[in-house]
Parts: sequence; C-alpha cells; structure tokens
Amino acid sequence: MRMSFEENFDGRALRDDVWRTAYKTCGKAGTIANRSLYGNRERQIYFDRDFLGAGVQPFEVRDGKLTITARPLPPAVKAKLDGALGKQPANIRGSALAQARYSSGLITTKCSFEQAYGYFEIRARWTGGKGIWPAFWLLPAKGGWPPEIDILEAHGDKPGTVFQSLHSKRQKSITRKVTVPGRADAFHLYAVLWTPETLDYYVDGVRTASIPTTADASQPMYLIANLAIGGSWPGDPDARTVMPARMEIDHIRVWRFADRPGGAVRRR
Repeated sequence: MRMSFEENFDGRALRDDVWRTAYKTCGKAGTIANRSLYGNRERQIYFDRDFLGAGVQPFEVRDGKLTITARPLPPAVKAKLDGALGKQPANIRGSALAQARYSSGLITTKCSFEQAYGYFEIRARWTGGKGIWPAFWLLPAKGGWPPEIDILEAHGDKPGTVFQSLHSKRQKSITRKVTVPGRADAFHLYAVLWTPETLDYYVDGVRTASIPTTADASQPMYLIANLAIGGSWPGDPDARTVMPARMEIDHIRVWRFADRPGGAVRRR
C-alpha cells in the first residue's frame, strides 16, 4: 500500500485547502442547514471562525493535535442563529435546528480528497458524558445517502465502547458494537481496511469487525470527523454531562492499494 493522505496537524491552524467545516459545501460557508444533521435531532451547530460573524472558534491546532470543542451557545450567538434560521424555508425553520443549544466543529475533505478502497485511520480521544457523539466516517463523493462507512462512532456515556458500521441501500444497516481495550479516555487507533469484498474494522491494530462491501459502497468517498452533541441515537446531554466537551485528533491517514483501481483523487 502507498500513503495517499496524511494530516498530522503540525501547523497552527486547519489547512483551508484541505478541510471544509460544513456539510455539502466546496469552498463556501454554507447556510445553517449545512451545519447540523437536524434529521438526527442533533443539538449542535457546526461553527468556524467566520460563520455568522459570531466569533465562535471550535478548532485549536496545537502540539500536533486538533482539538474540537463543543460549548453551550451564549445568548447573543443563539440570537444570530435564530435570525439565520428565520431566513430558511419553512421545513428548515420547523426542524430540530430550532432546538440547537451547542456549538461544535466538523472537518471534511469534500472537494479536496476522495478515495475508493484502502486503509483509513484516525488516532483520537474524547471526553465523556451523555450526549457526546464523536465520529469518523466516509460519504460518497458524488453525493447521496446511503452508503455511509462509519469507522468510528461513540457515545460519551458508554466509555470503552465504539460502533463500526455500514449503511447501504442494498441491505439493512449493519453496526458492530466493539469494546476498546485500555483506558476509555486515552488515544486509540480506529481504522478500516476497505476492499471490494469486505470492510475489516480495527482498533489499535486488532481486527474488531468484518462486514461485506455492498455494491453501492464501492465508490470514491471523502472523509468526515466531527463532534456531535445530542440526537435521537445517543440522547441529549444531561445534568452530569461536563461542558465544554472535546474531541482530540492526533492524526488522520489514508493508504491506497498500489495494484488495484480506486486510487486517491485530490482536488484544488
């Protein structure tokens, strides 16, 4: 295999030629509708330093790590969000976006890097508590959903457990519940070896799950890493959830097969 993507967060800020900070956008800020998966009833809005001129910065790059921080929304920022939401169509105004209570961050390589097949890896850790929902996942470069390959999802109130999944049009979603060895708050390596035949998932180099690759999942995909808060699946934060909440990422790396189709594509 040959390395096709490497992000070690060695600079002082996110590389804007690589990373976008909203869903479905390529070099654009995106509206509030691009800043949360409101169909999941998530409670965060994904910010960056420029969104709405609100001065919310969820990202810090320091000492070779990216930290994504989620915080409760100050009243002035919530007012800006309500104003932005009021300009959206009725179905967006009436969505769970109106119940957003937190700021957080998302990074994606949409429009800068995509690949079919290979080995995809993240080294990360996060804080605990109900409603904390970190993830590292892949979506089709051409758009549409599903398929979706989830290399890592976790719930903050289930320390020592992660979820590794495939969502597909061709079959029911398959999710494997995996126990993580060692301390729950420590850095671990989460990865998938993706071939035309199988998705083999790993934690710290040990295979933890294997799912057959469906036909619709055999296409180039881009990377997403994010820290969601609340939603139908993990539940919303409660009185014991400590805020701010954080996801720390040490690196994200991808390798491609040197002798197979589906090599990496980089765009600028």
